[in-house]
Amino acid sequence: MDILLLILIYAGIVQGFYMAFLLNHNKRRNGANKYLALLMVTMSVSILHSVFVVPEIQPSLHDPFKIREPFLMLVIPLIWLYVKKLEQPLFRFSLRTTLHFLPFVVFMAVNIQAMVYDPVQFLTESSTLLNGAIWAVLLIQYSFYLIQIVKITQRFKQRAEQELSNIELVELSWLNAFLYAFIIVFTLLAILFAGAIHHFGTQWMNRLVSLSFSMAIFILGYKGLFQQSIFSNAEAGTISEPISLEVNKPKAIDEILSVNLRKYMETFQPHRDPELTLTLLAKMVNLSRNQLSEVTNSSLGCNFYDFVNKYRVEDVKQLMVNSRFKDYTLLAIAFEAGFPSKSTFNSIFKKFTGLTPSEYRNGLS
Repeated sequence: MDILLLILIYAGIVQGFYMAFLLNHNKRRNGANKYLALLMVTMSVSILHSVFVVPEIQPSLHDPFKIREPFLMLVIPLIWLYVKKLEQPLFRFSLRTTLHFLPFVVFMAVNIQAMVYDPVQFLTESSTLLNGAIWAVLLIQYSFYLIQIVKITQRFKQRAEQELSNIELVELSWLNAFLYAFIIVFTLLAILFAGAIHHFGTQWMNRLVSLSFSMAIFILGYKGLFQQSIFSNAEAGTISEPISLEVNKPKAIDEILSVNLRKYMETFQPHRDPELTLTLLAKMVNLSRNQLSEVTNSSLGCNFYDFVNKYRVEDVKQLMVNSRFKDYTLLAIAFEAGFPSKSTFNSIFKKFTGLTPSEYRNGLS
């Protein structure tokens, strides 16, 4: 078991640097990749520090701290930067942004001073209290950023549903799940570490942190390669704020636009394009993005995502009773109607009908 753990940990080190290279040279890369690449490198360096530096060097130093992994303070701000950049392609790293790394800088400065020089009496006598305070800061830091990231991903999804008919490639639910799991593991480690301070060594703690980071490298690196921003840089500036509606326009105009929009959808079936966006459809019907968004939201009572997928669901229903498609599988029919994948098809179909595609088709027969 010990050999297996070491293999996984060493593989995480190599994988972190390798994924950082791929993220910076991926043809599908987006602006957020540089932050994800930096996160990969940070976790790899952290593993190297835990496995090689801590056991060999730090025990011989005059170090009053038992917090051996300062890089924990870098991980969550980097995840926050990655998610923020995904949501806002025009976001730029600024002097103000560096304040998010201040806890790491302060801790490193104090820790290095204590290790190089004999720590002052206060640090020696208050070692347990200081270690507890540091872990409290870490927990507060992680909790704060988790809340911020959840808010960002919620806004991310809302804006995606206003612009895209397929949000599969920009869905961040995988990152939310990882963050919740990471907080649970981190809280457990904090509780266990309190016992380690008073009762036994922390070598097992270093192994556990290293293994956790190795697993995170595999998961985040792989998913990050296929993640993309919602909008191009050119569009980002016009979509960073909610689309304004023309509230003074007579309702009759909205009604005419909505009728014409429905006729266009039924006649030309643009919903069959799985990559249909608000911008593309607006050009097709000779409306501005704001006008089309207002029609779907105000007159039709739904966002663009639901608007298009309602047509896809109705299209699937019609194809199911069409004799030309009687031998088609449900998935083939779904692709014909513009759905991008089986999972998206199943979830959206049940959302609008209350039945799975199989249940609906069986009911027809």
